[in-house]
Amino acid sequence: MATLNPLVDPVSSSEAEFQPQPTAGEPPNLLLAIVRRWPWLLLGLAVGLVLGLLYHMQKSPVYQSSAELMVVKNRPDMISGSAGDSRVQYVEDYVGPQVIVMASDTILRLAAEKRLDEQKPFEAPPPEGIEERIAFMRSRFSVIREKEPGSNVPSNVLLLSFRAPHPADAPKYLKAIITAYKNELSGVFDEATTRNLIQLDETIKRIESSQKETSKKLRDAGQKLHGEVDPETNKNLLPGISQEDPARVQQRVSSNREAQTALELRRIVIDKELNQVRDAGNARAERLAVMARLGVSPERPSLFGDPRDPESMLLQLRYKKEELSNRLGTGHPEMVSLTTQIKALETEVEKRGGPVEDELERYRRKLENELAGIAAQLGVLAEKIDSDEFTMRRMAPLLQAIRTYEETLRSLATELETTIRERDRVRGTRTSGGFEVRDISKPSDGAQVAPVLSRSLILGSLLGMMMGAGLGLWSELSDRSFRSPADIRRRLGLSILGHVPLIRTNEPAEITPEVAVDPVLAVYLRPTSAEAEAVRAIRTQLLFSTKNRDHQVIQITSPNGGDGKSTVTANLAVALAKANKRVVLVDCDFRKPRVHRIFAIPNPEVGLASVVADVADLGDAVRTSEIENLSLLPCGPRPANPAELLTSPRFKEILADLRSSYDYVLLDTPPVLAVSDPAAVASRADGVILVFRMTADAGPNAERAKEELMAVSARILGVVVNASSERDMGYGYGYNYKYEYKYSDSYTD
Repeated sequence: MATLNPLVDPVSSSEAEFQPQPTAGEPPNLLLAIVRRWPWLLLGLAVGLVLGLLYHMQKSPVYQSSAELMVVKNRPDMISGSAGDSRVQYVEDYVGPQVIVMASDTILRLAAEKRLDEQKPFEAPPPEGIEERIAFMRSRFSVIREKEPGSNVPSNVLLLSFRAPHPADAPKYLKAIITAYKNELSGVFDEATTRNLIQLDETIKRIESSQKETSKKLRDAGQKLHGEVDPETNKNLLPGISQEDPARVQQRVSSNREAQTALELRRIVIDKELNQVRDAGNARAERLAVMARLGVSPERPSLFGDPRDPESMLLQLRYKKEELSNRLGTGHPEMVSLTTQIKALETEVEKRGGPVEDELERYRRKLENELAGIAAQLGVLAEKIDSDEFTMRRMAPLLQAIRTYEETLRSLATELETTIRERDRVRGTRTSGGFEVRDISKPSDGAQVAPVLSRSLILGSLLGMMMGAGLGLWSELSDRSFRSPADIRRRLGLSILGHVPLIRTNEPAEITPEVAVDPVLAVYLRPTSAEAEAVRAIRTQLLFSTKNRDHQVIQITSPNGGDGKSTVTANLAVALAKANKRVVLVDCDFRKPRVHRIFAIPNPEVGLASVVADVADLGDAVRTSEIENLSLLPCGPRPANPAELLTSPRFKEILADLRSSYDYVLLDTPPVLAVSDPAAVASRADGVILVFRMTADAGPNAERAKEELMAVSARILGVVVNASSERDMGYGYGYNYKYEYKYSDSYTD
């Protein structure tokens, strides 16, 4: 039964969705690309080592001499005999400026002018000119501070070094610089000490002047506050705000306010009692009840009479006034209150003209008199509080100014004391010598420090490897071959049906065939081998691609000769037959047929070419094989016009007959780029499988082959990578492959 040809009849969407889809390409890995081109790295490394060696040989040797100096600052307290390690003296960072001084042009000039000639003779004489000598020494002299052992704290030990072209000259230059520095150090220090003393004296004068000015301002503020009194006559020469202590005035204000609050509370109590007295009736019982609530005794006292009687109260107040007059004075608020109460009682007694009717009435008058006294006291207190607060407001700015002046004077006194102490210290160090330079180690003999062979080789190797990496990367980026399975899928847009390892023909067969078939039939001869398993995986992919439909015509071709498409086709035919599929293997390679050789068919007299040319029947040309379900249709005698035969209508009819009789018809066709025969066959096949090996030009050739097949609307099922290694299956591709089979002659149309 014939099936639809997908190249002639359109494929439904449900069938198309089962086509293997190519996956997205992976981003390029530059590091992996460089590693793949490792020969360039080795070449670059070798060139770099040679260049490093040449650089080392042509460079002039440089010798370095080193010395260590300890710079100690003399202090007066240490000169007086205090104990302690001299290395403690560098806690104050005075060594930093010495590093700058030692490397300055002043020291180098002194060494060039005076001390350098003392070190003669030189193996390599120094420059003649002073400026040239200074420039020469500046470029080769260095000084650094050493660190304390086990820490990053800089010490007072200086490490000096000088580089010269001869080992005997390096310590001579260093000795000249050290001598110039030691001789100059005392003079530089004396000059700096003199300038420092002048600055300290000016600072002391400035502080003393500020003290005098601030003291005058403090006196003026005190006179404005308290005035000025003649100490002999006690006469007020200059009026001030107040002679009193501000704290005493403030205390008096607080006391008066407390008394004012107490009087206000007492007045509230009296007002309440007065209201009760005034509300009392005229009945004796009712008035006695009110007196009981208020605590008023209805009986008269014996000494001063009834205390609620105005006459008795007047007598009591006069006695109290006489008692307090000597102690408080006439101006005291309490004396003023007593006087007011006495006058009020006298007026009341005169107005009444006699005693009160009862004790409650007298108590009322007493309360009223007390209220009047409280009012008078409150008035006096309010005047005193207002007066004292006014005085405090006037005193506040002057008090703040006085506190500021006093704080300024204390600060100036502290600064003056510190400055005077520093001046005395500087004067003491001036007489004690300032700095002392001690030799820890003398200038050593010159040791070669450049060029260093290991450093030159390392530098050369790094540069060489960088150059090799650049060349390898350029080679990788310019290479159009496939680098990974993802690269194949990305560039071709096709699925990879499988990877077939290089078939090992020297392996012993697992079965004994009836005829001497070619050892490349791994699926038949070695069914448990890795090659056979790889072909079976391709069979599975093929069945999936065709949705396990029968009566399929599958063309297998390659871009170029030597890719192994006939070997893959033969093994795939055996694998399909082993899967209980009726398979016929058709050798459409009329130019260089191989099917009859692989299956050991001796010199077939008829074949596909004979059937297409109508010189033989199809049944006579098809051969059976010792493999069940597998039939063979060899090429037969090679025709002179292969392209015309494959494009003839007779070839299409033969394919239709084979399709109806077999589940799978496998067509082994010539390479696509060699001849035009595969393109003619592709238009009549249900699907095409492209086989190639991972050679250096596999990428461009596969792309061209795909373009030619797509030009005839071929349905490409996928690609098969033949003779692949583990690297080809996903770990990178190489190019050193052994081709067991190659075409012995080139294809010509």
